[in-house]
Amino acid sequence: MLRVTTKLSDRRALRDWMAPPPYVLNEELRKKSTEGKLFATWPGPAAGSGRVKYEDENLLFKQLHFCGYMLSKLYKRARGATISASLKRQYALWTARYNQIRTRLTEGNLGLVYDLIGRTRFENLEREEMTSEGMMALLRAVDTFDPWRGFRFSTYACNAIIRAFSRAAMQDSKRRSKIAGPWDPEFEEGDMPELRRDGQRALFEERLQRILRLDNAMLSEVEKLVLARRFSLDRKGTRQTLEQIGRQMQVSKERVRQIQIAAISKLRDAIASDAVLRD
Repeated sequence: MLRVTTKLSDRRALRDWMAPPPYVLNEELRKKSTEGKLFATWPGPAAGSGRVKYEDENLLFKQLHFCGYMLSKLYKRARGATISASLKRQYALWTARYNQIRTRLTEGNLGLVYDLIGRTRFENLEREEMTSEGMMALLRAVDTFDPWRGFRFSTYACNAIIRAFSRAAMQDSKRRSKIAGPWDPEFEEGDMPELRRDGQRALFEERLQRILRLDNAMLSEVEKLVLARRFSLDRKGTRQTLEQIGRQMQVSKERVRQIQIAAISKLRDAIASDAVLRD
């Protein structure tokens, strides 16, 4: 009877434990030497919200997933056996390490959220809502980032945050379409396909501006000049004709057209390889 009572007590204690966090399973985690290699310099990351250096980032993410891996193993052991004091201490140790690393990675990358809020345009979303969506996307990105694939976390997180903004904008448009209000001819003209197109157009414009800003299309100075005069990013700006640009550059109208076609082709290739638009 005492044994049964102990088991029931263990099961109640198990329910009080934090469920194992998500982690990326990699073969390196199963090696016996991994713990010593990853935690040789522990006591862990220094507290603070400054940016994490790139050379430290990979190690922190591997440590994070190793903590998740260890917590998962301990949780499984606790389900099939009596929860000893040693098991409790180990679980508390790896939980503390996991939370310490996750907090450092999250706080060190908060700037990505605020930076993208300032640079993206989803006019129907309030700043507070974008901040909330961005924070949640950042947390999910920290939990699911795979450091063994060789990518930078900032690239992965930015894509996740922008997708979260886009989803939130579409959901907000859908909610607005269902809210009853005074009759307005403009409301009667709107429908869901148009709202969806507006959300997609805003995302496309933001990614195109990013491609131009980072020069991902590798445009020449002449190509940038022609595009700027033919397709002004400022909607109030005047668009010049091929002939006008040709006179200013002292080349033929046909040559300006050829430069324009080459520049647009480069932009299409850059857009096709953009990770956010591809998803």
